This record gives sequence, structure tokens and C-alpha cells, in this order.
Amino acid sequence: MFLNGQRCKVASRLVRPGDRLRVGALPTAIAPAALTVLHEDAALIAIDKPVGMPSAPTAQAAAGSAQTVLEAQIGVRLFVVHRLDAATSGVLVFARTRTAAAALSQAFADQQVGKRYLALVAASPAAERGEIDQALGSARGRATLDPAGRAARTSWAVAERRADATLLAVEPHTGRMHQIRAHLASAGMPIIGDRLYGGRTAPRLMLHAAEVRLPLPSGELVIRSDSPFDRPPDSSP
Repeated sequence: MFLNGQRCKVASRLVRPGDRLRVGALPTAIAPAALTVLHEDAALIAIDKPVGMPSAPTAQAAAGSAQTVLEAQIGVRLFVVHRLDAATSGVLVFARTRTAAAALSQAFADQQVGKRYLALVAASPAAERGEIDQALGSARGRATLDPAGRAARTSWAVAERRADATLLAVEPHTGRMHQIRAHLASAGMPIIGDRLYGGRTAPRLMLHAAEVRLPLPSGELVIRSDSPFDRPPDSSP
């Protein structure tokens, strides 16, 4: 539910004359399938987010997000600690408690969380690996190369060379909007299916969050999702 354009998390919130309410509801006939849980414990839960599903509710998509669907699935309120673009699939982590949310959010902010993505690009890089260190700004819903923007650094390595595409293993060392998409495009390697950054047409954005490494008091927790790109790039995923 959204109250005056802001998400309302308190069911008992009082409203006043003139307040604007927006309530999203999924038609029962098209209720989403259960999300695949990759890891679950008392502090957090990680899922394999499908393509096309927002990570959390927005004013444009109040229902049907990974957060709302998973909350209904497990019957527990969850806290957002990071996000994936709706077009990106893979490992998405939620906290189950406020304490865990604060700790995980701080770990992401302090760049203590390791992340590995798989990206399918149409280019064939001459090198086997590289690093892109270019500050990013934003304009009109997309990331832009901007020396005055926020620092952004991305490492990449060739995972597999194919006849007409290259599979890259990508590690973002910072967490800027569209960082991987903008950085790879700036290096002449736009992701297949990424129309916003000049990628070749495909049924989906060929970007997948394959692994998240979380620092926990008991040791590092590694959560992985299988690659959806084990078939030819022009076939439906």
C-alpha cells in the first residue's frame, strides 16, 4: 500500500481527509509461482529472483515484487538490504529481522559483500580479463560516464568463448545503478538484450547474479544460483 506516494508499512496508520491511497492486488487467477529459496536461516533468506520481477514494491509496481511475493509465501515480514534490476535474475537477499537488516545493509554499504555476476556479451575481448574504473552519474533513468560522478569499479574475466558471444564473470566492487551494464557498454561489450545500453536484441537481459558472499560472525556465507545461460544466446531462456 502507498500513502501519498510513499510506501506505507504500518497497517494501523491513520489517514486524513485528502490523503491518497494506492493499493496493489494480484488477480487470483495469475498469482505468481512460489519463488525458489536458495538459503534460509533465522536472520536472512535468499531467493533465485526470476527475470522481470522487481526486487521490492514501487509506486508503479506495488504488488508482484520479490519482496511481497516472498512475504506471502513464507508468512514473514522481510527487510530489503540490496536490489537487483527487474530485468536481472539471480541471488537476492532479504533480512528477516531489523538487527540483521542493519548489519547486512552496512556490509553492502561498506563493500564487504562479494558479488559475482554472469554477463553474456556479443563482443570478443582480446584480453582474458580486465578492470573498468570509471565514475558514474545518472540521467533520465540510465547511468552515464561522469568524471564528477560517484566512484565505480568493475572487474571482468572471460568465463567461456562462444561462436557469436562471450560469457563474462563480472565482479562489481561498488554498487552504483546499472554499474555493470554501463561499464561493459563503455568498454565495447554491451550485454546482449540490453537495449538501454546498445546490446544485441534478445528475449531477456543476459545478466545474472550468480553468487553473493556475505561476511557473518560464523564465517563467510556463499549463496549461489545456477547459470541460465547454458544454452545458445539466441534461444529463449
